[in-house]
Amino acid sequence: QDAPQDKEGAPAPVEEDVEAASGLAAAAADAAYFEAYDELAVHALMLGDASRVGAYAAALRLAGEALRGKVVLDVGAGSGILSLLAAKHAAPAAVYAVEAVPGMARMARALVARNGFGDVVRVFEGRIEDVELPGQVDAIVSEWMGFYLVHESMLESVLVARDRWLKPGGALLPSSGRIWAALVEAEDLRREIEGCAGLYGLDLSPIADAELQRRCSQPQVELVEPSRLVTSPALVADLGSFRSMQANATAEMRAEVRFVASRSARVAGVALWFDVSFEEPSAVTSRAAGGVELSTGPGAPPTHWKQTVVYLGVFVPVEAGDVLPVHLQLKRSAENPRQYNITVET
Repeated sequence: QDAPQDKEGAPAPVEEDVEAASGLAAAAADAAYFEAYDELAVHALMLGDASRVGAYAAALRLAGEALRGKVVLDVGAGSGILSLLAAKHAAPAAVYAVEAVPGMARMARALVARNGFGDVVRVFEGRIEDVELPGQVDAIVSEWMGFYLVHESMLESVLVARDRWLKPGGALLPSSGRIWAALVEAEDLRREIEGCAGLYGLDLSPIADAELQRRCSQPQVELVEPSRLVTSPALVADLGSFRSMQANATAEMRAEVRFVASRSARVAGVALWFDVSFEEPSAVTSRAAGGVELSTGPGAPPTHWKQTVVYLGVFVPVEAGDVLPVHLQLKRSAENPRQYNITVET
């Protein structure tokens, strides 16, 4: 098809229009993202996540000897908790805490001063893509993970920091990550829906149908008890080392998974979660192997990420040994690059 013409007869800049619209969408998504993190309640929730904070504290203690006298960059510092832990456990020469939200940058400065680390931790207010730091760093620490690992797309900012500020051979904490999935049941929801058909001698099923539709309209963040799992966990995506990962590698991820039912059940949806590892034996830790792992899966200590469930809208009966092929796609939204569209095909 011919390109549309502008009033002078030249082809209209269609690609430029698309890029401009995409840029506006990204700017709006960023504004909403940073506004959400201006709420102290959000940071209180994360600070109260013992698994989250404990994993970073353990990793920084392991890295303490190698980071002594070095420079650490904290991307998206928020309240400054990771910068403080780095200063406390690793005795670095300097920690650069970069935080884009003005209110939280002020809070981080206050906490740094209160804890006596003002001579080590320096807070920079601004996006990591925009700030100018005094120089390159030996390690980057960041708590960038969102629901199902990649929600919020903050990993891209960490990769920008890596490419611009990390010295060759420097370390990233965490260093690698994986996305997992399993088929799950939802018997409470199923009984609720079936029970509405004859509740009080009336048919109230439209209420239950509306609730099912609500849950199916977008992924649900909830704690999934291990007893709800119908299959063993399957690896959806192994992101590998963040030191070598390419930018936008997570813009679209696909997986073909052959789940095997471990028992008789009614499958209601797919649960997603992640784990990350803090393993930098060559650059940071003094151990030749091992490290620290933070898991957000069913059965692991609960975290504020919980698990993400994509409901199917139906309850599929299965028997032990049944093979259930599932196609999963996670694709970054063009309308809101901080979010992903998750597609499940059975």
